[in-house]
Formats: sequence, C-alpha cells, structure tokens
Amino acid sequence: MILPPPKKVPRDPFDLRVLAELPLAESFYTLWAYLATDKLLKDLFDAHRGKCYEDQLSFPELVSVLVDAITRYHGSGNRAISKALERNELSVEHRAPYGKLARLPLPLAEAFLSGLTARLQPLFPKGLYRTELPACLDGLAVVVLDGKKIKNAAKRLLATRGRPGKLFGGKILAAYLPAHGLAVAMAADPDGEANDIRLMPRVMPLARAAVAGPRLWVADAQFCDLDQPAEFTQAEGDHFLMRFSLRNSFTADPEKAALRGTNRLGQAYTQDWGTMGCEKDPRRCNVRRIVVERPGQEAVIVVTDLLDAQAYPAEDLLEVYLHRWQIENVFQQITEVFELQHLIGSAPKATVFQASLCLVIYNILQVVRGYAALASPEPVKVNELSTEKIFLDMHE
Repeated sequence: MILPPPKKVPRDPFDLRVLAELPLAESFYTLWAYLATDKLLKDLFDAHRGKCYEDQLSFPELVSVLVDAITRYHGSGNRAISKALERNELSVEHRAPYGKLARLPLPLAEAFLSGLTARLQPLFPKGLYRTELPACLDGLAVVVLDGKKIKNAAKRLLATRGRPGKLFGGKILAAYLPAHGLAVAMAADPDGEANDIRLMPRVMPLARAAVAGPRLWVADAQFCDLDQPAEFTQAEGDHFLMRFSLRNSFTADPEKAALRGTNRLGQAYTQDWGTMGCEKDPRRCNVRRIVVERPGQEAVIVVTDLLDAQAYPAEDLLEVYLHRWQIENVFQQITEVFELQHLIGSAPKATVFQASLCLVIYNILQVVRGYAALASPEPVKVNELSTEKIFLDMHE
C-alpha cells in the first residue's frame, strides 16, 4: 500500500516572525558574550573596585542580571532577579544585587564603558560610517562632548517618600564619535546637579585613550570659558569647535577683514578672526568666530582654533557642529528605549553604572545595525535603520 505524501502544514505567522527576528537577538547576545567575558569583568572589577569587594555575589553575575533586566524585562530588576533565582543562577537573596549595585565605584562604571567599547570597535564594519564628515576633516577624529543628569531616581529614602518634585541620580559626561555613532568614554559624578566642567579633568584622559589623535573636540556653550581651550589642545594636533558663550569677550582683529557666506541651509553667516578673553587675561587665545544669523531667533555663534578658512571652510565646520545633536539623541534613546527611565537602583552609583551599561548596549546595537545595513539587498545607509526598532524586535 502506497501512502500519500504528507500534507504540508503552513507555518504559523507568529513562528515565521520569530524565525525572521531571531538573528537579531542571537547577534546581540553573541556580541555580548564576546565582549563581557567573566575574565574581563573580573579584571575590570579588580582594577577599579576601590573599597568594594566580592563576597557571594560576583561582579559578572550582577552584570548578567542587569543585562537581562534591560534586554528581556523592560528594565525590571525585580523580574530579572526573580527569574535568575528560579533558574538557580544566583546564590544570594533577592536584595543582594541591589546592595551590590549601590556600592559599585564610579571609576568601575567609567572603565566598564571604555573597556568593553575598546573590544567592540574592531568589530565595526570597515569603511562604514553613520555620519559622513566633511573631507577637510579626514585627518581629525571628531569627538563630541556632552553631559547628562540621570533623572527619576526612586524616592526610597524615608526623607524623600511622599515629597513633591523629582529626585536625580548621578551625572555623566560622555565622549561620542559621530562618524561611527559610538559613545567611547564617560566620566561620572554622584551629584546629578554637577556642572559638566567639573568632569572635564576626568573625561579627557579617558577619551584620549579611547580615540587616537589628532582630534577635533566639539562642545556647546557651557564649555566655552578660557580654561577649556588649553584643555582641548593639550595633546599635540588637537583642536576645538564650540559654541560661543556671551560670558566671554571677543575682540576682532582690525587687520583681518571679515568674510561672508551662506551655509547649506541657506542661512547667511559672517566669519572673522580675533582673540577671546580680555587683554590682561593670560588665558586669552586666538580664535576664528563664525556667526550664523537666524531672523527671529538667536544667532548661532561658534569659535574654533582652526584658523585657516581655506583648509577648513566655515560651511564644513557649521555642518560638523550640527552633528552635535546626535549625542542628545543617544541620551534620549538610552533613557526611553533602553529603560534608563526605569532605574534599577536609586543610589547615585547605581544610576551611573546603569547608564554605562545602557551605553554599552547602545554601542553593540550600532555594530548590529551596521551589519544589517551591509546585508540589506538594497543599498541602505546606517542612519536609515532605526536603533529603536532593532532593539524592540530583538526584545520580542
């Protein structure tokens, strides 16, 4: 008796969707397993632990729970810890990870981002850029600096319960590469109200170690005082481009005529040369000033020590400064997409480490996004793919 061939059962649409999206999750966790080995995490902990120590709960175990909380449980530390206990992956009581997280030193959070991103950068697709920078800057690595206060810390302390207003966690100052879309270094302060300038002496050595020079530092007006130009140009070949602060004075050079032009947005600009700072201040420095007039709005004024207008056209420098907003977008994504708005710990050190972890996850997804662009059957630019959509598909 010859049996008829078995009927083909159509796949459930949900199964097909899972199969289509599985490579995203697999690629993320494969990269994570490569970056965050137990040995690397233990070495980071030993080098930067300060007075913190390991008892029953190891640093790699804690990091594993935190990653699950962000990538699997919508930022819920409680669910991640409960699931780990059910799977016998934790040998401590439920409260232990919270206490450990609250005691992690700030230098460990800083080294966590730098160390893991340094291992990740060689994996970024060669010749692929999130942002194409002007050709005149080919010899400079563009680094954007900006700070973020970590908001919405839980009011768990008795003195804060039931009180109106918001509670801040710590403060971070991050260094970001717009060419690749990666956050490569950060410095932290437990005081969420700390000024970004306070963190400059800590972030600059970390950023220089992460990014080979020469560099072009891009920053907003709060960095425009008479101390930061010397900080930015401390390393040979480094330069700065920052928004001018009206707290400073500028004296135009009467022997050098101002030039006028139009940027790519059709806005008129004027550039002139002179000195920033009063005559008797030993910190005064020679700068080139570019003023973009915006009818009905405040003018945009930037200053730079790249004085050669032919080698570094004003239009190109204005375009680079516009890319500074990307770091604001990074902060928004780690807050809204990677659950930094749902803080697992409320202590300042806990909030800073979670921010560092979210930045590492963001960086991993930039690599995944790069390979997704390369594998697309049609030409796709990296910045046309949504990090948020990739993360949500991976999460599902």
